[in-house]
Amino acid sequence: MKRNFQVFRAATTVFCLVTVFAFTVVPLPVKSPASEQAPAKVELPIELQYVPVDAAAFLSIDVAQVWENQILKVIRKADAKMFDGFANAAKMSFGFTPDDVKSVIVFVPKFHLGEDQDGLGVIVTFRKAYDKEKIAKGVEKLLPKGVKFNVLAASDRTAVVVVNLGEEFAKPQPADKTGPLTSALQAAATGKHAIVAGMTPASYPDILRGDDIPPQIRPFQPLFKAVSVTAIVDLGKSFDLDLQVKTGTAGQAVECEKALGTLLGLFDEELSEELKVVEIDAAKRPSFKDLSTVMKATSSAIKGAKFSTLGNETQLTASLSTDLPFASAYFATKERIEAAMAVITSSNNLKQIALATINYADSMNGNLPPAAVCDKTGKPLLSWRVLILPYLDEVKLFKEFKLDEPWDSDHNKKLLAKMPKVYAIPGKTKPDETDTYYRVFVGNGAGYDWIQGARFPASFPDGLSNTVMCVTAAEAVPWTKPDELAFEPDKDMRKLLGAIVNGKLQVAMFDGSCHTLKKIPSKETVNALITRAGGEIIGADFP
Repeated sequence: MKRNFQVFRAATTVFCLVTVFAFTVVPLPVKSPASEQAPAKVELPIELQYVPVDAAAFLSIDVAQVWENQILKVIRKADAKMFDGFANAAKMSFGFTPDDVKSVIVFVPKFHLGEDQDGLGVIVTFRKAYDKEKIAKGVEKLLPKGVKFNVLAASDRTAVVVVNLGEEFAKPQPADKTGPLTSALQAAATGKHAIVAGMTPASYPDILRGDDIPPQIRPFQPLFKAVSVTAIVDLGKSFDLDLQVKTGTAGQAVECEKALGTLLGLFDEELSEELKVVEIDAAKRPSFKDLSTVMKATSSAIKGAKFSTLGNETQLTASLSTDLPFASAYFATKERIEAAMAVITSSNNLKQIALATINYADSMNGNLPPAAVCDKTGKPLLSWRVLILPYLDEVKLFKEFKLDEPWDSDHNKKLLAKMPKVYAIPGKTKPDETDTYYRVFVGNGAGYDWIQGARFPASFPDGLSNTVMCVTAAEAVPWTKPDELAFEPDKDMRKLLGAIVNGKLQVAMFDGSCHTLKKIPSKETVNALITRAGGEIIGADFP
Protein backbone atom coordinates (compact mmCIF):
# COMPACT_ATOMS: atom_id res chain seq x y z
CA MET A 1 0.00 0.00 0.00
CA LYS A 2 2.91 2.31 0.71
CA ARG A 3 4.12 1.77 -2.82
CA ASN A 4 0.64 2.57 -4.13
CA PHE A 5 0.74 5.87 -2.28
CA GLN A 6 4.13 6.68 -3.81
CA VAL A 7 2.66 5.98 -7.24
CA PHE A 8 -0.25 8.25 -6.35
CA ARG A 9 2.16 11.02 -5.38
CA ALA A 10 4.07 10.60 -8.64
CA ALA A 11 0.82 10.69 -10.61
CA THR A 12 -0.11 13.84 -8.74
CA THR A 13 3.11 15.53 -9.86
CA VAL A 14 2.59 14.55 -13.50
CA PHE A 15 -1.00 15.78 -13.29
CA CYS A 16 0.18 19.17 -12.08
CA LEU A 17 2.58 19.43 -15.00
CA VAL A 18 0.48 18.22 -17.92
CA THR A 19 -3.06 18.96 -16.86
CA VAL A 20 -4.88 21.40 -19.03
CA PHE A 21 -6.34 22.97 -15.92
CA ALA A 22 -3.28 25.13 -15.67
CA PHE A 23 -4.80 28.53 -15.88
CA THR A 24 -6.02 31.58 -13.96
CA VAL A 25 -9.04 31.28 -11.75
CA VAL A 26 -12.40 32.45 -13.01
CA PRO A 27 -14.67 31.81 -10.00
CA LEU A 28 -17.91 30.02 -10.69
CA PRO A 29 -21.04 30.40 -8.61
CA VAL A 30 -21.28 27.45 -6.27
CA LYS A 31 -24.04 25.22 -7.56
CA SER A 32 -26.56 23.52 -5.37
CA PRO A 33 -26.12 19.77 -4.90
CA ALA A 34 -27.05 17.52 -7.78
CA SER A 35 -30.05 16.17 -5.91
CA GLU A 36 -31.69 19.61 -6.14
CA GLN A 37 -31.08 20.01 -9.85
CA ALA A 38 -31.52 16.48 -11.14
CA PRO A 39 -32.06 16.70 -14.89
CA ALA A 40 -34.83 14.89 -16.65
CA LYS A 41 -33.92 11.30 -17.34
CA VAL A 42 -32.05 10.90 -20.62
CA GLU A 43 -32.14 7.63 -22.50
CA LEU A 44 -28.67 6.16 -22.59
CA PRO A 45 -27.10 5.79 -26.04
CA ILE A 46 -25.86 2.32 -26.91
CA GLU A 47 -22.24 3.06 -25.94
CA LEU A 48 -23.24 3.91 -22.35
CA GLN A 49 -25.56 0.93 -21.98
CA TYR A 50 -22.53 -1.35 -21.52
CA VAL A 51 -21.27 0.47 -18.41
CA PRO A 52 -22.27 -1.21 -15.10
CA VAL A 53 -24.11 1.23 -12.83
CA ASP A 54 -21.87 0.11 -9.95
CA ALA A 55 -18.53 0.05 -11.83
CA ALA A 56 -15.44 0.83 -9.79
CA ALA A 57 -14.51 3.48 -12.34
CA PHE A 58 -15.92 4.88 -15.55
CA LEU A 59 -14.66 7.59 -17.91
CA SER A 60 -16.45 9.13 -20.88
CA ILE A 61 -14.54 11.44 -23.22
CA ASP A 62 -16.12 13.43 -26.02
CA VAL A 63 -13.08 13.01 -28.27
CA ALA A 64 -14.50 15.22 -31.01
CA GLN A 65 -14.95 18.10 -28.56
CA VAL A 66 -11.55 17.65 -26.92
CA TRP A 67 -9.64 17.04 -30.16
CA GLU A 68 -11.08 20.16 -31.78
CA ASN A 69 -10.68 22.38 -28.73
CA GLN A 70 -8.79 25.55 -29.72
CA ILE A 71 -6.05 25.00 -27.15
CA LEU A 72 -5.32 21.47 -28.32
CA LYS A 73 -5.46 22.57 -31.94
CA VAL A 74 -2.71 25.11 -31.23
CA ILE A 75 -0.61 22.44 -29.52
CA ARG A 76 -1.27 19.94 -32.31
CA LYS A 77 -0.06 22.45 -34.86
CA ALA A 78 3.02 23.33 -32.81
CA ASP A 79 4.00 19.65 -32.40
CA ALA A 80 2.63 18.30 -35.66
CA LYS A 81 5.33 15.64 -35.92
CA MET A 82 4.34 13.97 -32.67
CA PHE A 83 0.58 14.17 -33.19
CA ASP A 84 0.79 13.09 -36.83
CA GLY A 85 2.94 10.17 -35.75
CA PHE A 86 0.35 9.21 -33.16
CA ALA A 87 -2.46 9.43 -35.72
CA ASN A 88 -0.53 7.37 -38.27
CA ALA A 89 0.30 4.71 -35.67
CA ALA A 90 -3.38 4.46 -34.70
CA LYS A 91 -4.33 4.17 -38.36
CA MET A 92 -1.86 1.36 -38.98
CA SER A 93 -2.71 -0.57 -35.81
CA PHE A 94 -6.46 -0.09 -35.51
CA GLY A 95 -7.63 1.33 -38.82
CA PHE A 96 -8.72 4.75 -37.57
CA THR A 97 -7.34 8.12 -36.46
CA PRO A 98 -8.52 10.52 -33.72
CA ASP A 99 -10.39 12.48 -36.40
CA ASP A 100 -12.56 9.39 -36.97
CA VAL A 101 -13.53 9.03 -33.31
CA LYS A 102 -16.58 10.63 -31.75
CA SER A 103 -16.24 9.36 -28.17
CA VAL A 104 -14.34 6.89 -25.98
CA ILE A 105 -15.70 5.26 -22.84
CA VAL A 106 -13.66 3.15 -20.43
CA PHE A 107 -14.95 1.22 -17.42
CA VAL A 108 -13.52 -1.12 -14.78
CA PRO A 109 -16.19 -3.19 -12.99
CA LYS A 110 -14.08 -3.88 -9.90
CA PHE A 111 -10.58 -3.19 -8.60
CA HIS A 112 -8.64 -5.92 -6.82
CA LEU A 113 -5.46 -6.25 -4.82
CA GLY A 114 -2.95 -9.03 -5.23
CA GLU A 115 -2.63 -11.23 -8.29
CA ASP A 116 -6.19 -10.74 -9.57
CA GLN A 117 -6.25 -8.98 -12.91
CA ASP A 118 -8.68 -6.09 -13.21
CA GLY A 119 -10.84 -6.49 -16.30
CA LEU A 120 -11.91 -3.47 -18.28
CA GLY A 121 -14.15 -2.45 -21.12
CA VAL A 122 -13.50 0.14 -23.84
CA ILE A 123 -16.29 1.46 -26.05
CA VAL A 124 -15.40 3.58 -29.07
CA THR A 125 -17.99 5.43 -31.13
CA PHE A 126 -16.94 6.49 -34.61
CA ARG A 127 -18.11 9.14 -37.06
CA LYS A 128 -18.40 6.47 -39.73
CA ALA A 129 -18.36 2.69 -40.11
CA TYR A 130 -15.24 0.96 -38.78
CA ASP A 131 -13.26 -2.21 -39.49
CA LYS A 132 -13.92 -4.64 -36.62
CA GLU A 133 -11.26 -7.14 -37.73
CA LYS A 134 -8.61 -4.42 -37.94
CA ILE A 135 -9.42 -3.30 -34.39
CA ALA A 136 -9.28 -6.90 -33.13
CA LYS A 137 -5.84 -7.44 -34.66
CA GLY A 138 -4.60 -4.16 -33.19
CA VAL A 139 -5.85 -5.06 -29.70
CA GLU A 140 -4.25 -8.51 -29.93
CA LYS A 141 -0.85 -6.95 -30.67
CA LEU A 142 -1.29 -4.37 -27.92
CA LEU A 143 -2.15 -6.80 -25.11
CA PRO A 144 0.29 -9.28 -23.51
CA LYS A 145 0.04 -12.84 -24.76
CA GLY A 146 -2.58 -14.93 -23.00
CA VAL A 147 -4.86 -12.03 -22.04
CA LYS A 148 -8.44 -12.79 -22.98
CA PHE A 149 -10.39 -10.18 -24.91
CA ASN A 150 -13.32 -9.83 -27.25
CA VAL A 151 -14.27 -7.17 -29.80
CA LEU A 152 -18.00 -6.70 -30.29
CA ALA A 153 -19.99 -4.63 -32.76
CA ALA A 154 -22.64 -2.79 -30.75
CA SER A 155 -23.56 -1.00 -33.98
CA ASP A 156 -21.95 -0.14 -37.30
CA ARG A 157 -20.34 2.87 -35.57
CA THR A 158 -19.77 1.58 -32.04
CA ALA A 159 -17.15 -1.01 -31.12
CA VAL A 160 -16.91 -2.64 -27.69
CA VAL A 161 -13.68 -4.21 -26.44
CA VAL A 162 -13.84 -6.26 -23.23
CA VAL A 163 -10.62 -7.47 -21.61
CA ASN A 164 -10.54 -10.13 -18.87
CA LEU A 165 -14.29 -9.81 -18.34
CA GLY A 166 -17.12 -12.34 -18.29
CA GLU A 167 -19.92 -12.66 -20.83
CA GLU A 168 -22.25 -10.49 -18.72
CA PHE A 169 -20.15 -7.44 -19.68
CA ALA A 170 -20.21 -8.26 -23.40
CA LYS A 171 -23.81 -7.07 -23.70
CA PRO A 172 -25.82 -4.01 -22.65
CA GLN A 173 -26.71 -3.84 -18.96
CA PRO A 174 -30.41 -4.04 -17.92
CA ALA A 175 -32.10 -0.77 -18.94
CA ASP A 176 -34.14 -0.48 -15.74
CA LYS A 177 -31.24 -1.06 -13.38
CA THR A 178 -30.05 1.92 -11.31
CA GLY A 179 -27.00 2.34 -9.11
CA PRO A 180 -24.29 4.71 -7.83
CA LEU A 181 -23.22 5.76 -11.34
CA THR A 182 -26.70 6.38 -12.74
CA SER A 183 -26.46 10.17 -12.43
CA ALA A 184 -22.96 10.20 -13.98
CA LEU A 185 -24.15 8.09 -16.92
CA GLN A 186 -27.12 10.42 -17.34
CA ALA A 187 -24.77 13.40 -17.43
CA ALA A 188 -22.62 11.73 -20.09
CA ALA A 189 -25.73 10.88 -22.11
CA THR A 190 -26.65 14.56 -22.53
CA GLY A 191 -23.69 15.02 -24.88
CA LYS A 192 -22.99 18.44 -23.36
CA HIS A 193 -19.82 17.64 -21.45
CA ALA A 194 -16.26 17.08 -22.67
CA ILE A 195 -15.42 14.61 -19.91
CA VAL A 196 -17.52 12.73 -17.36
CA ALA A 197 -15.95 10.38 -14.84
CA GLY A 198 -17.41 8.40 -11.98
CA MET A 199 -16.37 5.93 -9.32
CA THR A 200 -18.14 3.55 -6.95
CA PRO A 201 -15.95 3.21 -3.85
CA ALA A 202 -17.78 0.03 -2.76
CA SER A 203 -16.23 -1.69 -5.80
CA TYR A 204 -12.71 -0.89 -4.57
CA PRO A 205 -10.73 -3.21 -2.22
CA ASP A 206 -12.26 -3.37 1.29
CA ILE A 207 -8.91 -2.46 2.84
CA LEU A 208 -9.43 1.15 1.73
CA ARG A 209 -12.43 1.39 4.05
CA GLY A 210 -10.98 -0.61 6.94
CA ASP A 211 -9.09 0.30 10.09
CA ASP A 212 -5.74 -0.97 8.77
CA ILE A 213 -5.42 1.66 6.06
CA PRO A 214 -1.91 3.22 5.96
CA PRO A 215 -1.65 6.60 7.70
CA GLN A 216 -0.61 8.31 4.46
CA ILE A 217 -3.97 7.48 2.88
CA ARG A 218 -6.15 7.88 5.97
CA PRO A 219 -6.98 11.58 5.27
CA PHE A 220 -8.64 10.48 2.02
CA GLN A 221 -10.52 7.49 3.45
CA PRO A 222 -13.89 9.33 3.67
CA LEU A 223 -13.90 9.43 -0.15
CA PHE A 224 -13.58 5.63 -0.26
CA LYS A 225 -16.55 5.35 2.09
CA ALA A 226 -18.73 7.50 -0.16
CA VAL A 227 -21.58 6.11 -2.24
CA SER A 228 -20.31 7.66 -5.48
CA VAL A 229 -17.98 10.31 -6.88
CA THR A 230 -18.73 12.11 -10.16
CA ALA A 231 -16.52 14.59 -12.01
CA ILE A 232 -17.68 16.67 -14.98
CA VAL A 233 -15.41 18.83 -17.15
CA ASP A 234 -16.72 21.38 -19.62
CA LEU A 235 -14.59 23.10 -22.26
CA GLY A 236 -15.21 26.57 -23.60
CA LYS A 237 -13.69 29.95 -22.85
CA SER A 238 -12.67 28.31 -19.61
CA PHE A 239 -12.21 24.80 -18.29
CA ASP A 240 -14.92 24.16 -15.72
CA LEU A 241 -14.74 21.36 -13.18
CA ASP A 242 -17.73 20.12 -11.16
CA LEU A 243 -16.95 17.34 -8.66
CA GLN A 244 -19.81 15.77 -6.71
CA VAL A 245 -19.52 13.28 -3.85
CA LYS A 246 -22.61 11.48 -2.61
CA THR A 247 -22.48 9.84 0.82
CA GLY A 248 -24.76 7.86 3.09
CA THR A 249 -25.10 10.52 5.79
CA ALA A 250 -24.67 14.26 6.26
CA GLY A 251 -21.76 13.64 8.65
CA GLN A 252 -19.93 11.62 6.02
CA ALA A 253 -20.44 14.44 3.52
CA VAL A 254 -18.72 16.88 5.86
CA GLU A 255 -15.78 14.47 6.20
CA CYS A 256 -15.57 14.17 2.41
CA GLU A 257 -15.34 17.95 2.09
CA LYS A 258 -12.35 17.89 4.44
CA ALA A 259 -10.79 15.05 2.44
CA LEU A 260 -11.18 16.98 -0.81
CA GLY A 261 -9.55 20.01 0.79
CA THR A 262 -6.62 17.84 1.87
CA LEU A 263 -6.36 16.35 -1.61
CA LEU A 264 -6.25 19.77 -3.25
CA GLY A 265 -3.62 20.81 -0.72
CA LEU A 266 -1.51 17.82 -1.77
CA PHE A 267 -1.85 18.81 -5.43
CA ASP A 268 -0.76 22.34 -4.60
CA GLU A 269 2.15 21.09 -2.49
CA GLU A 270 3.44 18.89 -5.30
CA LEU A 271 2.95 21.71 -7.78
CA SER A 272 4.89 24.13 -5.58
CA GLU A 273 7.83 21.72 -5.38
CA GLU A 274 7.88 21.27 -9.14
CA LEU A 275 7.57 25.02 -9.63
CA LYS A 276 10.82 25.61 -7.74
CA VAL A 277 12.67 23.44 -10.25
CA VAL A 278 10.93 24.99 -13.25
CA GLU A 279 11.75 28.53 -12.14
CA ILE A 280 15.46 27.66 -12.11
CA ASP A 281 15.19 26.66 -15.78
CA ALA A 282 12.93 29.64 -16.48
CA ALA A 283 15.86 31.98 -15.83
CA LYS A 284 17.46 30.67 -19.02
CA ARG A 285 14.65 29.51 -21.31
CA PRO A 286 11.51 31.45 -22.32
CA SER A 287 9.40 28.29 -22.68
CA PHE A 288 10.02 27.47 -19.04
CA LYS A 289 8.91 30.98 -18.09
CA ASP A 290 5.61 30.23 -19.79
CA LEU A 291 5.38 26.89 -17.99
CA SER A 292 6.04 28.71 -14.73
CA THR A 293 3.20 31.11 -15.53
CA VAL A 294 0.87 28.21 -16.25
CA MET A 295 1.83 26.40 -13.05
CA LYS A 296 1.31 29.52 -10.93
CA ALA A 297 -2.11 29.93 -12.46
CA THR A 298 -2.88 26.32 -11.64
CA SER A 299 -1.93 26.93 -8.03
CA SER A 300 -4.30 29.91 -7.96
CA ALA A 301 -7.02 27.72 -9.45
CA ILE A 302 -6.56 25.13 -6.73
CA LYS A 303 -6.69 27.76 -4.00
CA GLY A 304 -9.80 29.30 -5.59
CA ALA A 305 -11.83 26.09 -5.69
CA LYS A 306 -15.31 26.40 -4.14
CA PHE A 307 -16.86 23.87 -1.76
CA SER A 308 -20.48 23.31 -0.86
CA THR A 309 -21.96 20.62 1.39
CA LEU A 310 -25.70 20.17 1.75
CA GLY A 311 -27.31 17.09 3.21
CA ASN A 312 -25.44 13.97 2.16
CA GLU A 313 -23.72 15.56 -0.86
CA THR A 314 -20.50 17.55 -1.22
CA GLN A 315 -19.64 19.57 -4.30
CA LEU A 316 -16.40 21.16 -5.49
CA THR A 317 -16.37 23.59 -8.42
CA ALA A 318 -13.55 25.44 -10.13
CA SER A 319 -13.09 27.26 -13.41
CA LEU A 320 -9.81 27.91 -15.18
CA SER A 321 -9.18 30.53 -17.84
CA THR A 322 -7.64 29.42 -21.12
CA ASP A 323 -5.87 32.69 -21.91
CA LEU A 324 -2.31 31.52 -21.31
CA PRO A 325 0.75 30.51 -23.41
CA PHE A 326 -0.17 26.87 -23.89
CA ALA A 327 2.05 25.97 -26.84
CA SER A 328 5.38 26.98 -25.32
CA ALA A 329 4.36 25.65 -21.90
CA TYR A 330 3.44 22.37 -23.61
CA PHE A 331 6.93 21.96 -25.07
CA ALA A 332 8.56 22.74 -21.73
CA THR A 333 6.30 20.20 -20.04
CA LYS A 334 7.07 17.63 -22.73
CA GLU A 335 10.79 18.20 -22.21
CA ARG A 336 10.47 17.69 -18.46
CA ILE A 337 8.39 14.55 -18.87
CA GLU A 338 10.88 13.09 -21.35
CA ALA A 339 13.70 13.84 -18.92
CA ALA A 340 11.77 12.18 -16.10
CA MET A 341 11.12 9.15 -18.30
CA ALA A 342 14.83 8.99 -19.12
CA VAL A 343 15.55 8.77 -15.39
CA ILE A 344 13.07 5.92 -15.02
CA THR A 345 14.39 4.08 -18.08
CA SER A 346 18.00 4.44 -16.97
CA SER A 347 17.13 3.23 -13.48
CA ASN A 348 15.42 0.22 -15.01
CA ASN A 349 18.51 -0.40 -17.16
CA LEU A 350 20.70 -0.43 -14.06
CA LYS A 351 18.24 -2.75 -12.35
CA GLN A 352 18.44 -5.22 -15.24
CA ILE A 353 22.23 -5.00 -15.27
CA ALA A 354 22.38 -5.63 -11.52
CA LEU A 355 20.02 -8.61 -11.66
CA ALA A 356 21.87 -10.06 -14.65
CA THR A 357 25.14 -9.79 -12.71
CA ILE A 358 23.63 -11.50 -9.67
CA ASN A 359 22.15 -14.25 -11.86
CA TYR A 360 25.57 -14.71 -13.44
CA ALA A 361 27.03 -15.31 -9.97
CA ASP A 362 24.27 -17.78 -9.12
CA SER A 363 25.04 -19.80 -12.22
CA MET A 364 28.82 -19.66 -11.61
CA ASN A 365 28.83 -21.15 -8.11
CA GLY A 366 28.85 -17.76 -6.45
CA ASN A 367 31.53 -16.10 -8.56
CA LEU A 368 30.74 -12.65 -9.95
CA PRO A 369 31.95 -11.84 -13.46
CA PRO A 370 35.46 -10.38 -13.66
CA ALA A 371 35.76 -6.85 -14.99
CA ALA A 372 36.96 -8.33 -18.29
CA VAL A 373 37.63 -11.46 -20.25
CA CYS A 374 41.44 -11.65 -20.17
CA ASP A 375 43.96 -13.63 -22.18
CA LYS A 376 46.62 -15.89 -20.67
CA THR A 377 48.88 -12.94 -19.96
CA GLY A 378 46.15 -11.09 -18.09
CA LYS A 379 45.48 -8.60 -20.86
CA PRO A 380 41.79 -7.50 -20.89
CA LEU A 381 39.99 -8.45 -24.10
CA LEU A 382 36.26 -7.93 -23.62
CA SER A 383 34.15 -6.13 -21.04
CA TRP A 384 32.02 -7.71 -18.30
CA ARG A 385 29.09 -6.24 -20.24
CA VAL A 386 29.64 -9.00 -22.81
CA LEU A 387 29.82 -11.73 -20.15
CA ILE A 388 26.37 -10.96 -18.70
CA LEU A 389 24.63 -10.88 -22.10
CA PRO A 390 23.03 -14.33 -21.63
CA TYR A 391 21.37 -13.04 -18.46
CA LEU A 392 19.94 -10.07 -20.36
CA ASP A 393 18.14 -12.38 -22.82
CA GLU A 394 20.94 -11.82 -25.33
CA VAL A 395 22.22 -15.40 -25.65
CA LYS A 396 22.34 -15.23 -29.45
CA LEU A 397 24.45 -12.08 -29.41
CA PHE A 398 26.79 -13.55 -26.78
CA LYS A 399 27.46 -16.57 -28.96
CA GLU A 400 28.54 -14.31 -31.83
CA PHE A 401 31.55 -13.03 -29.87
CA LYS A 402 34.99 -14.62 -30.07
CA LEU A 403 36.03 -14.50 -26.41
CA ASP A 404 39.67 -15.18 -27.24
CA GLU A 405 39.91 -12.03 -29.35
CA PRO A 406 40.02 -8.37 -28.21
CA TRP A 407 37.00 -6.13 -28.43
CA ASP A 408 38.36 -4.33 -31.51
CA SER A 409 39.37 -7.38 -33.51
CA ASP A 410 37.99 -7.49 -37.04
CA HIS A 411 35.30 -9.92 -35.94
CA ASN A 412 34.28 -8.51 -32.56
CA LYS A 413 34.35 -4.89 -33.72
CA LYS A 414 31.46 -5.62 -36.09
CA LEU A 415 29.29 -6.48 -33.07
CA LEU A 416 29.55 -3.00 -31.57
CA ALA A 417 26.55 -1.95 -33.64
CA LYS A 418 24.42 -4.56 -31.86
CA MET A 419 24.62 -2.85 -28.48
CA PRO A 420 21.56 -3.84 -26.40
CA LYS A 421 19.20 -1.00 -25.44
CA VAL A 422 19.86 -1.74 -21.78
CA TYR A 423 23.30 -0.13 -22.18
CA ALA A 424 21.89 3.10 -23.67
CA ILE A 425 20.48 6.11 -21.83
CA PRO A 426 17.49 7.85 -23.48
CA GLY A 427 18.26 11.43 -24.37
CA LYS A 428 21.97 10.91 -23.75
CA THR A 429 22.92 8.03 -26.01
CA LYS A 430 22.28 9.13 -29.57
CA PRO A 431 20.78 6.76 -32.17
CA ASP A 432 23.33 4.36 -33.65
CA GLU A 433 25.88 5.20 -30.94
CA THR A 434 27.78 2.24 -29.49
CA ASP A 435 29.19 3.87 -26.35
CA THR A 436 27.81 3.32 -22.86
CA TYR A 437 27.99 5.30 -19.63
CA TYR A 438 27.33 2.27 -17.42
CA ARG A 439 30.70 1.39 -15.91
CA VAL A 440 32.14 -0.24 -12.78
CA PHE A 441 34.98 0.45 -10.34
CA VAL A 442 37.91 -1.96 -10.47
CA GLY A 443 40.77 -2.88 -8.13
CA ASN A 444 42.02 -1.91 -4.66
CA GLY A 445 39.09 -3.51 -2.88
CA ALA A 446 36.34 -2.35 -5.25
CA GLY A 447 33.51 -4.66 -6.24
CA TYR A 448 35.30 -5.80 -9.39
CA ASP A 449 38.75 -7.16 -10.20
CA TRP A 450 40.12 -7.61 -13.69
CA ILE A 451 40.89 -11.32 -13.81
CA GLN A 452 38.92 -13.06 -11.06
CA GLY A 453 35.36 -12.21 -10.06
CA ALA A 454 34.70 -11.74 -6.34
CA ARG A 455 32.85 -14.38 -4.32
CA PHE A 456 29.21 -13.45 -3.93
CA PRO A 457 28.17 -12.58 -1.25
CA ALA A 458 31.09 -13.78 0.90
CA SER A 459 33.50 -11.12 -0.39
CA PHE A 460 31.21 -8.26 0.72
CA PRO A 461 31.47 -7.91 4.50
CA ASP A 462 30.57 -4.21 4.15
CA GLY A 463 27.16 -5.35 2.94
CA LEU A 464 25.72 -5.76 -0.53
CA SER A 465 23.47 -2.72 -0.07
CA ASN A 466 26.51 -0.62 0.92
CA THR A 467 28.69 -1.47 -2.07
CA VAL A 468 28.39 0.11 -5.51
CA MET A 469 28.14 -2.30 -8.43
CA CYS A 470 27.62 0.01 -11.43
CA VAL A 471 27.36 3.76 -11.96
CA THR A 472 26.59 6.34 -14.62
CA ALA A 473 30.10 7.56 -15.43
CA ALA A 474 31.27 10.98 -16.60
CA GLU A 475 32.64 9.56 -19.83
CA ALA A 476 31.27 6.89 -22.14
CA VAL A 477 33.24 4.01 -23.64
CA PRO A 478 32.55 1.46 -26.40
CA TRP A 479 30.25 -1.05 -24.71
CA THR A 480 32.41 -4.09 -25.43
CA LYS A 481 35.69 -2.40 -24.51
CA PRO A 482 37.21 -3.44 -21.13
CA ASP A 483 37.65 0.16 -20.04
CA GLU A 484 36.45 0.69 -16.46
CA LEU A 485 36.94 3.10 -13.56
CA ALA A 486 40.17 2.39 -11.71
CA PHE A 487 39.60 2.78 -7.99
CA GLU A 488 42.36 4.79 -6.28
CA PRO A 489 41.53 5.22 -2.56
CA ASP A 490 43.69 8.33 -2.15
CA LYS A 491 42.01 10.21 -4.98
CA ASP A 492 38.61 11.85 -5.38
CA MET A 493 36.54 9.31 -7.31
CA ARG A 494 33.69 11.76 -7.72
CA LYS A 495 35.41 13.14 -10.82
CA LEU A 496 34.71 9.84 -12.55
CA LEU A 497 30.98 9.96 -11.84
CA GLY A 498 28.56 11.53 -14.27
CA ALA A 499 25.36 13.32 -13.35
CA ILE A 500 24.06 12.72 -16.84
CA VAL A 501 20.44 11.66 -16.36
CA ASN A 502 18.35 14.79 -15.93
CA GLY A 503 21.21 16.24 -13.90
CA LYS A 504 21.25 13.25 -11.57
CA LEU A 505 23.71 10.49 -10.74
CA GLN A 506 22.49 6.89 -10.76
CA VAL A 507 24.06 3.90 -9.05
CA ALA A 508 23.24 0.21 -8.70
CA MET A 509 24.26 -1.69 -5.58
CA PHE A 510 25.28 -5.32 -5.27
CA ASP A 511 21.97 -6.20 -3.61
CA GLY A 512 20.22 -5.23 -6.86
CA SER A 513 18.85 -1.91 -5.59
CA CYS A 514 19.21 1.30 -7.61
CA HIS A 515 19.43 4.92 -6.46
CA THR A 516 18.96 8.20 -8.31
CA LEU A 517 20.85 10.97 -6.53
CA LYS A 518 20.24 14.68 -7.03
CA LYS A 519 23.67 15.44 -5.61
CA ILE A 520 26.91 13.46 -5.67
CA PRO A 521 27.89 12.48 -2.09
CA SER A 522 31.13 13.53 -0.42
CA LYS A 523 34.49 12.09 -1.39
CA GLU A 524 34.57 10.01 1.79
CA THR A 525 31.10 8.59 1.23
CA VAL A 526 31.79 7.74 -2.40
CA ASN A 527 35.03 5.95 -1.55
CA ALA A 528 33.32 4.06 1.27
CA LEU A 529 30.60 2.90 -1.12
CA ILE A 530 33.14 1.65 -3.65
CA THR A 531 34.97 -0.70 -1.28
CA ARG A 532 33.44 -4.05 -0.46
CA ALA A 533 35.41 -4.80 2.68
CA GLY A 534 36.80 -1.48 3.91
CA GLY A 535 34.72 -1.35 7.09
CA GLU A 536 33.92 2.35 6.57
CA ILE A 537 30.78 4.01 7.86
CA ILE A 538 28.57 5.26 5.04
CA GLY A 539 27.91 9.00 5.29
CA ALA A 540 24.45 10.45 5.88
CA ASP A 541 24.55 11.97 2.36
CA PHE A 542 23.69 8.56 0.84
CA PRO A 543 21.26 7.61 -0.41
